[in-house]
Amino acid sequence: MERKVFWSSIEYSYLKGSEGFGNLKGGFVYVFTKAYDVKEALANILEEFKGINLEPNEIEFIKPYETELGWETPEQTNHYLSLYNESDSSNETIFDAFYAYENEE
Repeated sequence: MERKVFWSSIEYSYLKGSEGFGNLKGGFVYVFTKAYDVKEALANILEEFKGINLEPNEIEFIKPYETELGWETPEQTNHYLSLYNESDSSNETIFDAFYAYENEE
């Protein structure tokens, strides 16, 4: 079986000890990881989140990234294809930009 690059959209919250804890409510991020199947992709992603003191709250999806996927702009398409290529060539879990939500006071 061949390893593929999977991607996921994940909402997260900050754990005690993380940089944003107390100041930020949470956020979301796209994640790319190379794996044999969804189970291994999930394990890779959860391990990376643990290492950066973030708690996944909701995993919207985990599925193989389709390189033909078109985004709203060519720049977005190129950006996400670049993240895919980085994960594919490095065998590492790659995060897109983290979009954080501020605490509501």
